[in-house]
Amino acid sequence: MNSIKLKKTLALIIDDEIDTCLLIKLYLQKKGIETIQAHSLHDGLAKAAQAVPQWVFLDNNLPDGFGVDTIPAFRALLPETQIVMITALSKVKDKAMLHGANRFLEKPLSYAAIDFALN
Repeated sequence: MNSIKLKKTLALIIDDEIDTCLLIKLYLQKKGIETIQAHSLHDGLAKAAQAVPQWVFLDNNLPDGFGVDTIPAFRALLPETQIVMITALSKVKDKAMLHGANRFLEKPLSYAAIDFALN
């Protein structure tokens, strides 16, 4: 008997704010998307390499650096992944898009904004 292995739909949330991670996680779970979380860039890159998620929700201001500066590293590691920059700093949008982000969401996040990022 042949068994078909279904690929999980997965999102990686990289944010040091636990509330933001929880908001995104709970909403994505309602959409049938599994999530993993990281609270630093270093941990996020390691988990991205291991899990190969369909989406990376990447905060800018993290304990070990700025997310916008690591977008090229995520893009090189995950060329097919949708990278969603999330930050309260709207002035970072142009740089994020130039570095390879697919979407830019400004905090505070809404469910409509998260939905926009998924499409």
